Amino acid sequence: MSEPPDKRGSAPGELSPQERAQFEKRISDLGSRLGTARSERRESEGQADGAAEGRRRGMAYGMRMAADLVASVIVGSIVGWGLDWVLGSRPWLFLIFFLLGFAAGVLNVVRAYERMQRELAPGQGSRAGPSVPDDDDD
Repeated sequence: MSEPPDKRGSAPGELSPQERAQFEKRISDLGSRLGTARSERRESEGQADGAAEGRRRGMAYGMRMAADLVASVIVGSIVGWGLDWVLGSRPWLFLIFFLLGFAAGVLNVVRAYERMQRELAPGQGSRAGPSVPDDDDD
């Protein structure tokens, strides 16, 4: 039987004690690097989840505000049209209640926005929406 080509005197595929120690050291280093990478990934995913939740809540508030505005205008228009039909004062009550419905819708949107600011401000530490510079800002 001939000697192995590397002339270490060990069977093929076996590691010497020095090689085994180096291998185990590399494995432990890899394990610690993987643990660090996993913890960083969890932190970034947690931040991304928080941002996504904020976007979902913002979208829900926006849809609700739009629905409130449209519903107010529609209800005001229907009430005005109905009163016009009953009283025969076309189109004046329709126009008045259309405008009243629009005003009520805008008021609902403002109130919903203020409520949203109260709910979101503690979590963000600031007001919702991006800061936009004025024309006066240089």
